[in-house]
Amino acid sequence: MIIARFFYAGDLCTGCSVGGHAEYAEPGEDVVCAYASSAVQTVANLMTECFHLPAAVEEDESSATVVIRLTAPDDSGNAQRLLQGLQMQLEALEQTFPANIQLKHMEV
Repeated sequence: MIIARFFYAGDLCTGCSVGGHAEYAEPGEDVVCAYASSAVQTVANLMTECFHLPAAVEEDESSATVVIRLTAPDDSGNAQRLLQGLQMQLEALEQTFPANIQLKHMEV
């Protein structure tokens, strides 16, 4: 199962960790994993490469985990909007495939 954890300090999302395997289908054919991976990588690239936001992205291939975390406040609000969009995408996926992905909100 994919576990997506979104970290909050009050109302402010400070980042997320998305990891695991959906186990919906065989590797290379798993559309749930592909959907989640694509959404996470898109947001990570938008934050770091396009908007140059104060964010760090770490990947661990052995655990199939991507961590996105804010490293400083973002006065533009773009980081919050991107993280909110990612959360919405993954929530939609969770509604369709509840046995394969789970979202958690954690206070930090």
